[in-house]
Amino acid sequence: MRSTEDNHLERIRAPGSIAEEAMVCRLCDMRRDHWTSRCPQKDLLSLMETPLTAEASTSTAAEKAAYVPPSRRPGAKICFTNSDRRRRNDENTVRVTNLSEYAREPDLMELFCPFGAVRAYVAIDQKTTMSKGFGFVSFASREDAQRAINGLNGFGYDNLILRVEWAAPFL
Repeated sequence: MRSTEDNHLERIRAPGSIAEEAMVCRLCDMRRDHWTSRCPQKDLLSLMETPLTAEASTSTAAEKAAYVPPSRRPGAKICFTNSDRRRRNDENTVRVTNLSEYAREPDLMELFCPFGAVRAYVAIDQKTTMSKGFGFVSFASREDAQRAINGLNGFGYDNLILRVEWAAPFL
């Protein structure tokens, strides 16, 4: 008897579909052929791993039991660390309040794009998937952000009057 998961994984997909392109085996790096759990080379690759040396086996029990997150393991690709998050420049970010509950990020992008290159975020309630009524827009330069504040503070949008101000720095 086959599980529904097996049927789901092995069903035929249209060529060039996103799901087909996203399927990559982490063991042998084969694309669009099989998932990691079904890798035909899984047994061979486990035999090729080097055994522990005497030096590595003498490490303390505390070192062995300590959890190491995948981002800090040897060979991990570093994409975004906490120190980068702290160093991110929030000087050019404005806070937009009194947004409609139907407001989304593309709406803010459309509204603020005339003032310069932007990155937008709208706070969404996880239970209702509606906007919480505020968002943040980050600009490439402080001058663009100031022009947006001057131009859109008090602007009527979606039957509400927007309030646009400098965002408080994230600590």
